[in-house]
Amino acid sequence: MAGKGPSVREMTQLINNMMGQNVLTEQQLKQILQGTKKANERGGMPAVLDYLMKVTQADVQKEEISRFADMVQENPQMGMDILKGKKKLRGQDKKNK
Repeated sequence: MAGKGPSVREMTQLINNMMGQNVLTEQQLKQILQGTKKANERGGMPAVLDYLMKVTQADVQKEEISRFADMVQENPQMGMDILKGKKKLRGQDKKNK
């Protein structure tokens, strides 16, 4: 079995805390995770990214998400640090100004 990650409840709380308000329920996150799994089975990571961009209506470029996914795959702890606000994405300061 792979390393144990956060539970759906913990991930939902983390996302809502990051956003500063309740934007996601556990049920919604479960549905997103199921859709992500199906997309991965159908078309791998490109299909997953397309699915997530559609579901979240993300205002980012697919290449930017791909780079982030590659970084997190190489260093999962860095991804968690970014999610928890301990680290910033490169270029994030420029966009927030």
